[in-house]
Amino acid sequence: MSRSIVKQASILAIAGILVRIIGALYKSPLTALITAEGIGYYSMAYNIYALILLLSSYSIPTAISKLIAEKLALHQYNNVQKILKCSFIYICIIGGSAAIIAYLLAPVLVTGHSVLPLRILCPTIFLSGLLGVFRGYFQAHQTTFYTSISQIIEQIFNAVVAIGCAYLFVRPFMETSGSEMAAAGAAGGAVGPGVGVLVGLIFMFIMYIKNHNHLIIKDTPDDYEDSYKDIFKMIIHIVTPIIFATCVYNLITVIDQYIYSFIIGTDPQSATMWGVYSGQYIVLQNVPVALASAMSTASIPAISSSWSLKNYRETREHIRSGIRVTMMLLIPAAVGMSVLAYPIIGILFPQEETVMISTIMLAVGSPGVVFFGLSTLTNGILQAIGQVNTPLKNAAIALIYHIVITIVLLLLTPLGLYSLVIANCFYGLQVCYLNQKMLRKITHYKQEIRKTYLLPIIASLLMGVIVAIVYYGLFALTRRVLIPLILSVCIGVIVYFVIIIYFYSDHPEELSSIPYANKIIYKFKNINNKKAIGNMFYHITNSFL
Repeated sequence: MSRSIVKQASILAIAGILVRIIGALYKSPLTALITAEGIGYYSMAYNIYALILLLSSYSIPTAISKLIAEKLALHQYNNVQKILKCSFIYICIIGGSAAIIAYLLAPVLVTGHSVLPLRILCPTIFLSGLLGVFRGYFQAHQTTFYTSISQIIEQIFNAVVAIGCAYLFVRPFMETSGSEMAAAGAAGGAVGPGVGVLVGLIFMFIMYIKNHNHLIIKDTPDDYEDSYKDIFKMIIHIVTPIIFATCVYNLITVIDQYIYSFIIGTDPQSATMWGVYSGQYIVLQNVPVALASAMSTASIPAISSSWSLKNYRETREHIRSGIRVTMMLLIPAAVGMSVLAYPIIGILFPQEETVMISTIMLAVGSPGVVFFGLSTLTNGILQAIGQVNTPLKNAAIALIYHIVITIVLLLLTPLGLYSLVIANCFYGLQVCYLNQKMLRKITHYKQEIRKTYLLPIIASLLMGVIVAIVYYGLFALTRRVLIPLILSVCIGVIVYFVIIIYFYSDHPEELSSIPYANKIIYKFKNINNKKAIGNMFYHITNSFL
């Protein structure tokens, strides 16, 4: 089962990375078409849309996935169908109402040229909710393939349609340019998300029609059936805390912006520094965290199933396996981002006046990747075992500490912007600690420190040294950034996993949850010069172990 979780998480992670790449790529031509002013109008509308979506239907996939997985484990197939029906009714009421209210109140929620883009985005709120129901349904059946494909399809159509409609909308104003052209372009760009979600929804509906007879056993009497009233209560009971917990997470950046502006000021220099923090550091930090998010999404159905069946031993194994695999991926990602911070920033954000500041932030704040990744995973695990309120409580407690630390660092130290980076890392660490404390209390699981944390750290540090030598050596020879960066990353990945496989070669069961790991270890064991490799690593790691 654990191997299946990792496979499903891998599919989601790959899709998530592709989606982020597509999202990053299409923003450049869109900005060129509608100008920075148009992007401003679009962003103002999109931020309101995203907030309404968060409050109305963002948590639906998680809730549906958990509830259906529990009923499938208990062979309550009629209840599964009831949950699906109730979920669609919930979205029609909540999502539909939110879309209509947002449309009517658009002139109040935003101003000027952002009103039309927001109104164009409003139907997407309802459509996204419907799409979320289908995604949660398939995730509950422990298949993330269709969800991943729908995400990629959605983003592709979003990018193509946004650019295409933006071009069509700005054509009449190209000779005049100015605010009218920017406003028209913003409205055209807002068409993209709606079309993307609609196409993704159509795809998921087709997949549902094609597969639901194989997923659900019809006309099977259940031992127990919940009433529709009880199912609605269950949905609301799960959805509401997740919404509030997500809001707390999103509040961090808003609160940090207010505190920073109040203490440091709102002059152009301060505004630029804040833009570097929120638009560069936070964005890059969230990329590897997507791996943990994928693991969380993939883990919820299996953990919910085993927990509902009172198979606590299997639940504990799922938790240990999920955390171990996540750490094996996020720790080297954090080290790699720290070591290669300068070339990464240089390629993505090459502005000379801010490149060193961004580099230092990314290097110093790289541990936050591990902390936020682990907190994301443990949030999902707690929700899977029915502790839906706990992530909200822990996030709120951590937020209070975060505010205090941020204010103290800004007032009493000369760190300035770096205070936010440090406080951000401490927030993630605090949530990790509180979540794991509660998990240990409820499930009585124990995480093996050496194998989960220490060995990946050692392997990552060794990898980091080699990556630094490769990159800066190649850079000195070629005076180029991109090719040395790509080569050093590829070599780093190979080196890291060779070291990890060597560490676990005598205990392959520890890596059994990773697809194809056993085959790789078997081949690794049969390499003739393994002894020589072992001697090399022995001398390097002996001091650590």
